[in-house]
Amino acid sequence: MGKAQTVIRAKALLDGTGAPPVPNAVVVVEGSRILAAGPEEAVAAPRGPDVRELDYPDAYLLPGLIDAHTHLMFGAGEATYEEVIERDTDEIMLLRAARNAHIHLNAGVTTLRDCGARNQVTFDLRRGVDQGLSLAPRLLLSGRPVTVTGGHFWWCNGEADGVQGVRKAVRRLVEDGADFIKIMASGGGTAGTDNRRPSFSVEELRAIVDEAHNQGVPTTAHCIATQSIANALDAGVDSIEHATFIEPDGSYRFNPHIAERIADQGVRVSPTVQTGYRRREKLLAMREEGHALTPMDKSRLEDLQIKCERQVEFLGRLWSEWGITIVAGTDAISSFGDYCLGLELQVEAGMSTAEVIRSATGVAAQAVGLDHLVGTLEPGKEADLIVVDQDPLADIRALRSMRMVMQRGGIVPPPPAMS
Repeated sequence: MGKAQTVIRAKALLDGTGAPPVPNAVVVVEGSRILAAGPEEAVAAPRGPDVRELDYPDAYLLPGLIDAHTHLMFGAGEATYEEVIERDTDEIMLLRAARNAHIHLNAGVTTLRDCGARNQVTFDLRRGVDQGLSLAPRLLLSGRPVTVTGGHFWWCNGEADGVQGVRKAVRRLVEDGADFIKIMASGGGTAGTDNRRPSFSVEELRAIVDEAHNQGVPTTAHCIATQSIANALDAGVDSIEHATFIEPDGSYRFNPHIAERIADQGVRVSPTVQTGYRRREKLLAMREEGHALTPMDKSRLEDLQIKCERQVEFLGRLWSEWGITIVAGTDAISSFGDYCLGLELQVEAGMSTAEVIRSATGVAAQAVGLDHLVGTLEPGKEADLIVVDQDPLADIRALRSMRMVMQRGGIVPPPPAMS
């Protein structure tokens, strides 16, 4: 018996390459793969009682979305890192990671990169997904981030110091099944770390990158401090997360020289531009509704106002002035399923909707090394696709809500309701 066939018809198809939309589009799926895609008159669609037909005459068909930066073990609301780490066992984190993955999948994210989890949490999740125990996007995992002793995410248990120490850490991660190496090149939101300054020395960073490449896996570096970006570039990392440009005095200051280096070295950037945005919204709403903000809330709001404004500004400059490749990523920490917010902020930063869609599909697939499988709707690719009711080229907010999500040729059901 042959593989199951599905014919999908839509008002238009956006294939993820940046090509103009294809009107009156048809995609033919056989098993988990795309057999054909194009205008109706050019596609020989199979017929018969065994062919599943899905018709969306007023809707738009796109490749499944890709989130290049998540943390599946979190998604615990407004709890701090330390509250989650102290409260939850690895088993609780695994259960939450499974639910977060399904929520994100239901939001159209059919591939994601998890950029740091404790111990074996995400590796166990993938083993469970492979056994059919849970639904999740296609998972690319870093496992435990490589960090200095006491560094950002140290409680994931990936601390390593010195050239030999970091090489050993990389080898262990690859043995565990890491698809890439996440490097904490500066401090971050972890208590006791300093996001204004780099962590590893350039020599240590070079050893991490060299060992990762020897093992056949790419690297990406968490870079909040401006100097950490420079150090990561010196070390030859493949991509950079955040690129926040924080100076030793705590100010946000865009550095054109470093931006030029990012461009010249062809390093991709996932700016995770939405981090802090929803928290800022909540505090602003409280203030506008007349609620008295505590001194701590007022200080936090002031910090978030600056952070959110600079994130959008710096993203716009990296893209418009230096032509740096921008990759969509949420840094999902507090919640999952809110993928579209980052895309909306990319538009606010000056990117066209067409370029934003590419950053979430074809460009993102190249960045995570899966462009041979996903990212575009082409014959031979995996049948990961989404259907939305409105045209995202006209308004990127069309990607807030999915009409249908397909992964590997199967329609994704919604996650079970929480009581």
